[in-house]
Amino acid sequence: MPLSAPNISIAPGLARDYGLEQALMLAVATELVGAWQGRVIVQEQRLYDRALCLSRQRQAQLLAQLAALGLLQVQPVSPGMVTIELNLNPNPNSANPPTSDAHSLVAQVNYGHVPPAAPKSAASVPSMGGCGGWDRNDGDELTRLFAAKEAQQQHLCHMDLEWQPSANIVNILLQQHQISEAFALGIKDEFVVYYMDKGRRETPGGWDQKFLKWVKKEQVQQQTAQARAQRQTQQQTQTSNEEVRFAAKERRRRITASVLDIKNTDW
Repeated sequence: MPLSAPNISIAPGLARDYGLEQALMLAVATELVGAWQGRVIVQEQRLYDRALCLSRQRQAQLLAQLAALGLLQVQPVSPGMVTIELNLNPNPNSANPPTSDAHSLVAQVNYGHVPPAAPKSAASVPSMGGCGGWDRNDGDELTRLFAAKEAQQQHLCHMDLEWQPSANIVNILLQQHQISEAFALGIKDEFVVYYMDKGRRETPGGWDQKFLKWVKKEQVQQQTAQARAQRQTQQQTQTSNEEVRFAAKERRRRITASVLDIKNTDW
């Protein structure tokens, strides 16, 4: 389709430097702004209706290309209104032609040819993770990390029936939490069976920490149960005492009524 638009003249220098379609959109913008450089707010329809030989989608693509070159900016300001900011050299044939980068960008968009990206230098490859993998220079550090992890794995052990808490944990329970050794060892079997069923692996210190939390939790639950039972006992005792007082009062009332009844000789 020939490129034409009513009463729009395309500068040959712009067509040579940026491409024919790009030069047409620059001509439309220049007409709306009224100068080679400046800013104006117009109806969006006026911008796209001048170059009817191009689809609206194609016009939008061309405006994006020109914006990337720094020649103009089109921004919406309100529904149906846009601002056009134009920054053209007043003399397209002057000694300031577009740079080679600008030519390259226009060529890429016009012909769909994108040159291959420059290869990354070795310094840009991530040293850890990423698509570049691990840096060979970090081999010693990786070896140390894997060795430490392996050593940690070797210290892990399953729970078994012969397990005993360390003396340090027993002392902590007694001195800091006032929990006797007898109480702690009395619930040890339940702790052992529970974690044997779970099949977990922990370091010896890890099992001690879990036992410490287990005993403290059991003590709180036991104290709570004892306090609840004590309250229930007190309530039952209070109820029983009230019943005894009520029965005694009722008995005195009956005796008094009998004494006052002269004709009643049953008493």
